[in-house]
Amino acid sequence: MPNTQDVKRRLTWITVISLLILIAVVWRGGELLKQQKLQTLQAEASIQLEQLGDVLENAITKYQHMPALLASNDRVRKALRDGLASDINQLNRELDQINRITEASNSYVLDRNGNTVAASNYASKGSFVGQNFAFRPYFKQAIVGSPGRYYALGTTSNRRGYFFSYPVYEGDSIVGVAVVKIELEPFEERFSNQNYEFLLLDPDQVVFGSSRPEWLYKTMETLTHKELKRIASSKRYKNQPLVKLPILAVQNMNERSRIITLLETSATLSRDDQFERVGYLEMRRPIRLLGFQIASLSPLKPVNDSVFLWRAFVIGCVIIIVLITGLAFLRRRMLKERLVANEMSRHNEAYIRAIIQNTQAGLITLDQDKRIESFNPAIESLAGHSLLPFIGQELGSLYQKDEVSTVDNDFAFTSTAEDLNFVTTEGILQCEDGIAKAVEMNLCSIELPYHRKYLVTFHDMTERKRYEEEITQSRAILEERVKERTFELEEANHRLRREVDKHEETQRELIQTAKLAVLGQLSAGINHELNQPLTAIRAFSENALTFLSRDNLPSVEKNLRQINLLAQHMGDIVARFKVFARKGDVQQGAVPLQSTILAAVSIMESRLKDSHIKLDLPDDNQLFVKADMVFLEQVLVNLISNAVDAVNENKQVEPLIKISIDQASSRKVILKVSDTGLGLTEEARQHLFEPFYTSKPQGAGLGLGLSISQRIIESMNGKIYADKGEGGGAEFSIELLLYT
Repeated sequence: MPNTQDVKRRLTWITVISLLILIAVVWRGGELLKQQKLQTLQAEASIQLEQLGDVLENAITKYQHMPALLASNDRVRKALRDGLASDINQLNRELDQINRITEASNSYVLDRNGNTVAASNYASKGSFVGQNFAFRPYFKQAIVGSPGRYYALGTTSNRRGYFFSYPVYEGDSIVGVAVVKIELEPFEERFSNQNYEFLLLDPDQVVFGSSRPEWLYKTMETLTHKELKRIASSKRYKNQPLVKLPILAVQNMNERSRIITLLETSATLSRDDQFERVGYLEMRRPIRLLGFQIASLSPLKPVNDSVFLWRAFVIGCVIIIVLITGLAFLRRRMLKERLVANEMSRHNEAYIRAIIQNTQAGLITLDQDKRIESFNPAIESLAGHSLLPFIGQELGSLYQKDEVSTVDNDFAFTSTAEDLNFVTTEGILQCEDGIAKAVEMNLCSIELPYHRKYLVTFHDMTERKRYEEEITQSRAILEERVKERTFELEEANHRLRREVDKHEETQRELIQTAKLAVLGQLSAGINHELNQPLTAIRAFSENALTFLSRDNLPSVEKNLRQINLLAQHMGDIVARFKVFARKGDVQQGAVPLQSTILAAVSIMESRLKDSHIKLDLPDDNQLFVKADMVFLEQVLVNLISNAVDAVNENKQVEPLIKISIDQASSRKVILKVSDTGLGLTEEARQHLFEPFYTSKPQGAGLGLGLSISQRIIESMNGKIYADKGEGGGAEFSIELLLYT
């Protein structure tokens, strides 16, 4: 037997298939109806097109013999031959009278040069008299002896028309041309209120006449530049721009008809920039006498509306049938569910009563006045006595709320408390022999159709209270242990801080020691720097005494000045080493890089001279870095000192130490110290900045210089690293922040 899931799946598939079949039937039926409507519309349009073409041919061709009649008129030949004003005036009046009788638009006579001699509109503001039309094809055709025909937009009247012309003979000679113009506006007005639109198309597919003025001078096909140039040179349409109609789609039906979709301004919308797609059934037939084509455009909206209404009607009928069937099914299902619900309600009531009677929680129900109405056996077991005497009494007679309860909800056991939904409190329950038992009370309201009742649940909290007391004692013990451990950690922290302070002091002492070590290495050079001026001072002083005994005061003064200059030079030397030996912490600020380099070089000048080492210094680029000048000078002295030792070890190349500056970015600058020594081994590069590591012979160094230099540079937010130099020696790079 199929299960419920299989039945639902089967019903779903049946529904989907039925829906697809319905969509296919509605769509196919609509298409068949549309084809039928289109065939009917095509038959009606064909009849309308034939009638329209016959009327147009009759309306225009009845004027084709008028130019021949005018050309045979003696007054026309006389006016062209003699050119007398009286004859011309008489001819103008006759042409005007002929126009009123025949309902032609204009009649006029041209001489051999194309100048208008007489015209039916001689008295109007836009008279053709005196105008030259030699450029018109109808004149060119007639002047050579052939009847002429032409359609164009009038250059003088600016009105569209069809022109018939005929040559005027005087004997065997052509002396002029007679012309009749028939305008198309009356014809368009006559058929403008039909239930279809029409177009007159010239051989270039240009709309020359239409029931819709906005379609005039548009093209049905896209014209080439050559075709547009040819049309413009003929002045057929004056200066009208020839653009294509906004045809969005074309669907051919047969050789005479097709469906086109145009983009048109919506007549139902207030703004001009809103458009809609409009479909038409287009049918054409030629007017061979005129060389035109006439096309009728029948709107497809009635056809589409009929198809839409038919589909809507079919879908509506199906929906109504489905709704009726669904309502019947739902009614049957509701009746069945009602029977099942009633049966389940009876079972549920019995089930709920069994649950209430057998639940371990104590239950009490209160009436709408919050008085005890019923109870279950569990509450009697919890209280240890019968609750029958409490029926009709307030809950407060059996249960009192604990004043120190940790539960935030409050409840007043009076009949004035109306807005009660759910309340939880802790308190005591009156048990037998006046013994109080700790319980948790939960009260919730029960909304019944016409009144409200309340359900109260009681849970024994004796064990939970005992657990809470144990947890409270455990928490107190844990807090005491935390206090003891916190005190021990604070003591350890104080000891650690003291160790850090001692470490920082040791580091400062190491830096100072490194300075003094450098000064010790330079002591020989210092003695040499100071001995030379001291010897000179002794010589100048002895000379001064000799000159003084001889009363040669100018010479004495000259020697004293030399002694003063030498004393100043000695003071500068001592001041440089005094500043270098100064003890203190790193104080960052704006430090001129070039001045720091020169100060370090001046300290190492004696060693450089003794070792005959060439020094390559950078140009002054006015760069300032964020550093401490004294400590940066100490690092440079240390690097230059190491470079001197490395250069002295390599006797095969010219001794050279190069200091260069490279601005790495807009925020950083790199100071490089390179030498022509033997370079660094791989082991030396790995342990270069470790304390007490040195590649020098024993006793030549402590191995602290580079380690201290690294700490100094890092304290100034910089980096120091070593690499192989271009000349094969070592290259140390110091990366510092630019001061901005």
